[in-house]
Amino acid sequence: MHHDLDIHPIPEKVLYINDLSIADTAFGYETKKQHQKAITGKIHANGGILADDNVRIYIPLDLNADQILSRLQQIYRVMGNPNDMNEMEFSCEVGKIISQLEIYDQVWVARDIKNAVRIEERLHSTKGIELTKKIINVLMEDEGCAECFPYDVVDELKAEFGI
Repeated sequence: MHHDLDIHPIPEKVLYINDLSIADTAFGYETKKQHQKAITGKIHANGGILADDNVRIYIPLDLNADQILSRLQQIYRVMGNPNDMNEMEFSCEVGKIISQLEIYDQVWVARDIKNAVRIEERLHSTKGIELTKKIINVLMEDEGCAECFPYDVVDELKAEFGI
């Protein structure tokens, strides 16, 4: 999985996450080093990688189980079923959903630590595990005819969340 939040103590109102891939997959950085420099928000004139006319904005994103599932279903409504032609794009879009799931799960672990479930080395929330099951059901319901997607994602989710 991709996100490992440091959320102790957990914020009461808003959680700020500086991750370019949640809102935009077209950021176009070829290396991890370039990506890390972009996260700083620095423009070329200040020693950064971003264009001098760059404007950094933060967009609110509400995460709850219904909205995350709705976003996943919207991907299928817009793109249809996954196939060899759209597999890469589909995978990128579902990757955003998985990022949202990871954040949602980790926040709920922190909010309800007494009910957290240990799976191998990681803690997961009961809410995160239930949402993961629903996401897997959606992915497998409309699996399409792509070569690898959604099977790799489903296998990864099952292993991570102990399903």
